[in-house]
Amino acid sequence: MIAHPGSAPRREHGMGIVETMVGILIGMVVLIAVYNVFAVAEGYKRTTVGAADAQTTGLFSQFVLNREIANAGNGISAAAAQLGTCTLVDPNWPSPGGFFAANKAIRPVPVVISDSGNNNVSDRMIITYSTAPNVIYPELLVDTPMAVGTDPVYVQSPNGYRVNDWIVLNDMTGNCELSQVTALQAGSSTGDLTTGYVRLSHTGTSKLYKPSGTQGGPNVFNLGQPGEATRTLFDVVNGQLRTTDLFNVNATANPIAQNVVLMKVQYGVDCGPPANPPSGAIVWTTATNSGVCGRNYTPDDLVNPAKFDAKTLASIRAIRIGIVVRSDEPDLKDPALVGQKATLFNCSTPPCSASVALTNAILADNYRHRMYETVVPMRNAIFNDGT
Repeated sequence: MIAHPGSAPRREHGMGIVETMVGILIGMVVLIAVYNVFAVAEGYKRTTVGAADAQTTGLFSQFVLNREIANAGNGISAAAAQLGTCTLVDPNWPSPGGFFAANKAIRPVPVVISDSGNNNVSDRMIITYSTAPNVIYPELLVDTPMAVGTDPVYVQSPNGYRVNDWIVLNDMTGNCELSQVTALQAGSSTGDLTTGYVRLSHTGTSKLYKPSGTQGGPNVFNLGQPGEATRTLFDVVNGQLRTTDLFNVNATANPIAQNVVLMKVQYGVDCGPPANPPSGAIVWTTATNSGVCGRNYTPDDLVNPAKFDAKTLASIRAIRIGIVVRSDEPDLKDPALVGQKATLFNCSTPPCSASVALTNAILADNYRHRMYETVVPMRNAIFNDGT
């Protein structure tokens, strides 16, 4: 029997504590490197996305304001001459606090600007128009004199009325009142179609309207339903571009764009009118006591017929808007984003007409900003007066 030598058992070796710690250290170094690469990439991504969002916000804000200004005066320009006689204050005419010093006369001024008085503080703007399907034209009151201000009135109207229509009562001597239709003549949704007369009950309280029944006497203007009669305040508060429906007494501001830090609005004036022909040259002015073309342009001046008659209003040919939008995320890598300055409404050959110098008060450190400017021609008849 042959004996085979037995093989000696092999000694097995595993990872010791030293090898394990070295492996963990290498993994942590790799993880830190990957995390740093990810953090840098994410920072650049946020900066790029923030700048892109600011650009989108600026373009959207500009589009909304352009559309509203282009519609300004629509539907009410046909009654411009009659509504221009409204000189006394009407507490019912919707106006935001602090916009007018005192005068709230019902005048068809499509765009009224309130200047902030500070280059780094946003202006405010009221835009008025109507999308009512009927032609807004003075319609004659034909009833006997009203005994009390809440008496119904008879209106000679070919277009008819609807409950909740906003109306303006005008005695053609300077007294005007905003009211709302509460009921029509019984038996018809639009009044008496055989005679063309409509009996209107309304919310008015004035005793000033005593119809004469003759052409040129007291009139009613139908501005249309809520939502058709549009009088909107645009402002910027806490980085939000907002709208407020002034015909709705319970309305709250509706934000339409975020990160809008500044809105500046100016009038473009042709110093030629009321003399004809127009000069064709536009001079830009803020809504202040600028004295451009020998006039001032505060809100109270524009709604005062003694200072701005129809011809003088026609000298306002355009509205210029400047918007500054801020990115969502700060960019801490770019040293140029400190102590920033810029100029709205700049031009190639200074001095620029009504340019707005912006400082670090509005152009915050470490943030990227986008500035947008546009000019909107005033095309409705109240402004261009057919010229």
